[in-house]
Amino acid sequence: MGWVRAGACLAKPDRMSQPLQSTAIFVGVITSRDYLLYQWFGLNGLDMVLSLRWPSRYVLKRTAVTALLAAAISISISSGIRYLTGSEADTITVVVRFVLPFMIAIPLGIIWFSKLESLDMAYRSLLKQASDLAYSASTDPLTGLLNRRSFADQFDLAMEHGIRGGFLIADVDYLKTINDEYGHLTGDDAIISTAFALKSALGEGSLIARIGGDEFCAFIPLRDGESAAELIARIEGLAGRQFRERIGKDEPVLSISCGYEVCRQGQTFRDMIAQTDSNLYRKKRARKNIARVSRKKWEADRVIS
Repeated sequence: MGWVRAGACLAKPDRMSQPLQSTAIFVGVITSRDYLLYQWFGLNGLDMVLSLRWPSRYVLKRTAVTALLAAAISISISSGIRYLTGSEADTITVVVRFVLPFMIAIPLGIIWFSKLESLDMAYRSLLKQASDLAYSASTDPLTGLLNRRSFADQFDLAMEHGIRGGFLIADVDYLKTINDEYGHLTGDDAIISTAFALKSALGEGSLIARIGGDEFCAFIPLRDGESAAELIARIEGLAGRQFRERIGKDEPVLSISCGYEVCRQGQTFRDMIAQTDSNLYRKKRARKNIARVSRKKWEADRVIS
């Protein structure tokens, strides 16, 4: 078994002492003996090798080596038999025992090694398709981050193996308003900018996912350096700057709300979502209240003026 992820991935259980690895995709266990896989593509019989193309260097080299070995064995056996029987070989016999192995080995070698080469090419193509499918199934297509299911599996695995860290949730504020007033492409820019900020601020050692339309989460292994508050402030600043660069103007303003909790061994993804959500929505309510008070003050000042 293994784990599929983008952006970051856990090492296997026997290597849990090492840092979290990045950019690895598990595609399943497929060995060179799985010939049934090739039969799905109709790669059986001689249909693979009777195409009108010159044999590759791979085929020619192995055919030549096989033919030389066959000739050497033929001459050795023939000479040994004649030595034991005490008979002498005439010219025709010498030529036949030298030429005949090449006449047999070369065509058979070309057919056989061409077939092996075709199987190898089909095998590599199959692995690439499996890798592409695994990547698509485990990531969010817009941001390239993990999707909810893949993140949950890997987070739960980290907790089972006692990896210490923090759990962060980020929520794009007023995404529906941005979509309604500025268009969904601008909304996509807001999502992409938030993903960029998370990846830039958290680095390669963290698991990062988009778990909903405007929701992101991350598992951050404990490390020395900035506090959670400083990290959140840096994420918010990066997201805002990246959003302005993408849309090329100052309006609308992108703001995100973040919640952070320290993970404890035995907690699951669902536990951390529930625990961190309450922290996040307290901040969102506080931010909305501030915005409401500011708007009322602005309207009052406008009436007075």
